[in-house]
Amino acid sequence: MAGTQKSLDEFMKNYAEQNEEDKDAVASGEYEDRETLRAERDQVYSGYYLESFQDGIEGKYGTNTAVRLTSPEGTKVTLWVNGYEEEHFNAFMGKLEKKGVSLPVKIDFLRTQEEAKTSGNAYNRLRIMEVASGEEVQFELDSL
Repeated sequence: MAGTQKSLDEFMKNYAEQNEEDKDAVASGEYEDRETLRAERDQVYSGYYLESFQDGIEGKYGTNTAVRLTSPEGTKVTLWVNGYEEEHFNAFMGKLEKKGVSLPVKIDFLRTQEEAKTSGNAYNRLRIMEVASGEEVQFELDSL
């Protein structure tokens, strides 16, 4: 699955190979600035473009996944998920992979807090719905 964390040795080996292949290419030095999306609970976020993600990022409260999105207005944002929300995100990505869908995809999503049926404890829930995928999504994204 794309986005899985690699070992340091594997990364350095792949990095060296890629740099050897791309030694004539010059990086632009541009950094894509993204603000953190602090998605409220019980609010539907519609028409976002899921571009990429990076999992296994160590944070204050354990590991997190950075989900890179573009808003319908073209704002580049990062949604941080962990715990159960991270599991729900990974399940969504697994569904896309099974269907052979690649990023970017257009999504609607919702954050909620729900009660576990067995224990009665509250937990965070992330619901993601695929709205569109394929070339038209890339075209829409490029036009923003």
